[in-house]
Amino acid sequence: MIDKWLNTVINDDCRNIFPQIPAGSVDLILTDPPYGIALKSMNRVGEKEKKIIGDENEMDFSFLLSRPEPQIIFGAENFYKQLPKKGRWLCWDKNPTSRSGKTIGSDFELIWRNVNSGYYKIYRVTHWGAINADSIRGNNDKRLHPTQKPVALMEAILLDFSKEGDIILDPFLGVGGVALACKKLKRNFIGIEIDPKYCEIARRRL
Repeated sequence: MIDKWLNTVINDDCRNIFPQIPAGSVDLILTDPPYGIALKSMNRVGEKEKKIIGDENEMDFSFLLSRPEPQIIFGAENFYKQLPKKGRWLCWDKNPTSRSGKTIGSDFELIWRNVNSGYYKIYRVTHWGAINADSIRGNNDKRLHPTQKPVALMEAILLDFSKEGDIILDPFLGVGGVALACKKLKRNFIGIEIDPKYCEIARRRL
């Protein structure tokens, strides 16, 4: 039933698509949803502020948290009251050098897993905040999305919590970081993104 969506970018609200994805039909949900904090993006001088659809108010994540699949969710501390009592945390350390504390924005981010056992883990992937983490031109390309995460970070997480051939669902795909990591690591993905401009960027990157 989900074969038609494998390795595609779907432009829709994930809440419309979720009822069509049978429970347990994917191997992992890995996603970075809107946190409900009305983020003010940190763009270069003169650039128009980029807003994230759904970030104005806290979203009801019951449609996601009630699913049985393993889940890895960025920024879940922002809606911690919705989380079940069980869970383990991962931490993304953005500054694994002596320059810690000098970046723009937070020095680290928390990532929640829907498990009630296992170890806590730190991922150390450098990211200085204002610049596109996936820049290929001297780390000087502008960011494609206000909360863009490095593809290398997604690769590290996938290597730890999935295997080749698995189906990875990202219901808040953004500009496709999870999909790109899946493609490189021979995982299948289903990517859903509500914003058409970010869908187009993700498709081009793929």
